[in-house]
Amino acid sequence: MYKILCLGDSHIPIRAKDLPIQIYDKINELTESELFDYTFFTGDLINFPELLDFLNRKTKRTLFKVIGNMDYYYGNRDSPTYQKLDISFENNEKIVLGLSHGAQIRPRGDHDQLENLAQEKGYNILVTGHTHKEEVFLTRKGILIINPGSVTGAWSFVASGIPSFIELFIDEKVREIIVKLFQIDKKTREKNVSEFYFTLKINQIYKIY
Repeated sequence: MYKILCLGDSHIPIRAKDLPIQIYDKINELTESELFDYTFFTGDLINFPELLDFLNRKTKRTLFKVIGNMDYYYGNRDSPTYQKLDISFENNEKIVLGLSHGAQIRPRGDHDQLENLAQEKGYNILVTGHTHKEEVFLTRKGILIINPGSVTGAWSFVASGIPSFIELFIDEKVREIIVKLFQIDKKTREKNVSEFYFTLKINQIYKIY
């Protein structure tokens, strides 16, 4: 079982000063017994190396990060545009996860263009950001689009304004994919979680329930 943290669009210190304490608390809670195998950061970190230090401490293997459109102006310029992770299953099949900020998509967050990008790159799962609007979407061609939103709830043109991140599980033995979306309620500041279940069959992802 692989355990992957997906988050991004922090925009610190331009649009936010820090992550909400509830986000730190939840990530600490989720890693009490076991760290994340991988972390995917969707870009627009801006300039907050302390966050990368924190995420590295919570990650056993690799922290993948990509450059966001605002990173060009404020920092984090050394990150690539795309990252990829292959996870092998027991029957020699594999699932391919891709990471990209999504600034090349216009209008931002367009599902058809994201699906096309994933197909061109050979991704089964595309983790993307830029919209600041958290989303778990399965395309008609069986590609899973995951947008963890903004971990600080930072402003954008189509933002939800809700601090959020995603915990992703991939079970290589039964080929099951579990997505947990964590959100911080604007008024109560309580943590809400939504769960989604999928499976991979013949290189396509299907929703279980």
